[in-house]
Amino acid sequence: MRVIWFLINLVLSISVCSIPIIAVGLFDKEKYYTGKLIKMWARWVIWSTGIQYEIDGLDNLNLDKQYIFMSNHESALDIVLGVAAIPSNLVFLAKKELFRVPVFGWAMEAAGMIKIDRQNPEIARKSVSEAVETLMHSSFSTLIYPEGTRSNGEELLPFKKGGFILAIRTQLPVVPITILGAGNVLPKGTLAIKKSHIKIIIDAPLETQGMELKNKEILMQDCRNIINQNLVHANAGQKANYELYSA
Repeated sequence: MRVIWFLINLVLSISVCSIPIIAVGLFDKEKYYTGKLIKMWARWVIWSTGIQYEIDGLDNLNLDKQYIFMSNHESALDIVLGVAAIPSNLVFLAKKELFRVPVFGWAMEAAGMIKIDRQNPEIARKSVSEAVETLMHSSFSTLIYPEGTRSNGEELLPFKKGGFILAIRTQLPVVPITILGAGNVLPKGTLAIKKSHIKIIIDAPLETQGMELKNKEILMQDCRNIINQNLVHANAGQKANYELYSA
């Protein structure tokens, strides 16, 4: 029943929110008001799942600054969780195919989402350059999942370099985001939603001012280490609790 309720609300929320996003987005250059509408949509979707979440580290953010947020990715819920939990005005880098979906794709375009074409390396580089221009001439932040796909929740997948190249070229700080527990609520490859608690950790920004592209590997590894450390600590805590209550 929870899955059916979730799917009904997902379709309904997209239908209801897309129209005002399209209408407002035509005049909302900085995507401030469309950003508010997208957050409303994300919180509606989360409410429909019945899950609860907490946020740790909001004091690490200056809401007057732009950031590139980098998050781990275990569940299809990660996107709505990121939108709902991060107080900054956000746009996403999204596959160009999504923009072809009627209504939903139009809303993405109106909300300022940035098209990424992964057909070949040359086109992909051009997409990154366009994303650089968009971010450098705006005030909004972006949220990226550098693993590129959902993991099984046991360990982080290797990070892709594109987001870190974007961060260095724009000279925007990178903020590591760790989502704990989303993989248990809605695991990869299933629609079975389990009512549970999720924690989102926002770590201190990693500065990129003065960095050159040759430093992208260092920046990527620093970000990955922070997220991985949070995951390791969380998994160790779960194991300790299991052993305590099993004794």
